[in-house]
Amino acid sequence: MKLLISAGDYSADLHGESLVRALKKKNPDLSVTALGGVRLKSVADTFLKDMVEMDVSGFSQPVKQFFKLKDILTDTVFPILEKKQVDAVVLIDYYGFNIHIAKKAKKEGIPVFYFVSPQVWASRKWRIQRLKESVTKMLVIFPFEKELYEQYGVPVEFVGHPVMDAIATLGEATAPKNPNGKIRLGLMPGSRVREISRHVPIMLRCFEDLQKKFGNLEAVLFAVDALPDSLYQKYLKDSPVKLVRNAGYNDRLNLTLCLTASGTATLENALLGIPMIVIYQASWLTYLVARMLIQVPYVSMANILSGREVVPELIQHRANPDEIVRAASRYLADPALLERTRSELIKLRKVLGKPGAYDRAAASILADL
Repeated sequence: MKLLISAGDYSADLHGESLVRALKKKNPDLSVTALGGVRLKSVADTFLKDMVEMDVSGFSQPVKQFFKLKDILTDTVFPILEKKQVDAVVLIDYYGFNIHIAKKAKKEGIPVFYFVSPQVWASRKWRIQRLKESVTKMLVIFPFEKELYEQYGVPVEFVGHPVMDAIATLGEATAPKNPNGKIRLGLMPGSRVREISRHVPIMLRCFEDLQKKFGNLEAVLFAVDALPDSLYQKYLKDSPVKLVRNAGYNDRLNLTLCLTASGTATLENALLGIPMIVIYQASWLTYLVARMLIQVPYVSMANILSGREVVPELIQHRANPDEIVRAASRYLADPALLERTRSELIKLRKVLGKPGAYDRAAASILADL
């Protein structure tokens, strides 16, 4: 059996690697052809293109890279589908690119499974109809996504959230105890080059201001393995902030507070019980278009799942050092607020299903083939 898997960003690449491992565990003879990043490349039998390093996101980048993306589809992906060289297609998020693969596969009579839904619940619900026309089954990771797709008559299965596999082994999060008695601030600027360039300077300035204010403060900057140290070091220079690579969830448990770029990390930190300030700066074009399209009141999954603002969100012009330091100071000066926030975040574990999301997704795909 042969599968084509397509993932376009860092998070999708991580999901892709784990899904392929689960698929091959159930079917050792499975052959995987992939578009993705270094993680998918490590488990694929045939690797077509590094999509992660292209760093396509937002609203302006797809326009700038339009011809490159079009060439990848027409010259690399579509011929594989036309020649029936794969038995099924598995798509991971990345709607703008992957929907074209889905439509082509449907035309060629090849089953399409979509693992990790695009955020159609946040904006552009018309995309659901396009997915319904092209996708054999949606494999979703949030329970409310299942309800939404069922309303539109789209075949869907809730497989649980993959992060629960790791979270379940950690037990209940408690107030962090650092051996040196210092407040520990986490800095998580995102996984894309543009996110690093926008967020790291702001976060470093916040650390400096908070250190002056509280004194006993240290900071850790979490790097993603897809990006080189040099990208971070050009901002760190002589800063006392420690750069940490290949960190697991355990490495975050002793954080007092985390400045976190909106994205997957906000959900991970929520489930770990880590109080955070959610920030994000995008290009003004991306921001203005998003303001017109987004139909939910929050950007972080911690607040979306809670139905209220459990953690502060400072977006675009509000993601400035003064406002971030003001929000962070409220937490660092109030241990009771930190503990209440930890307790509220931990409750979210109950809504995301049991561990085993990758295994359930793999079983669902193989059962339908």
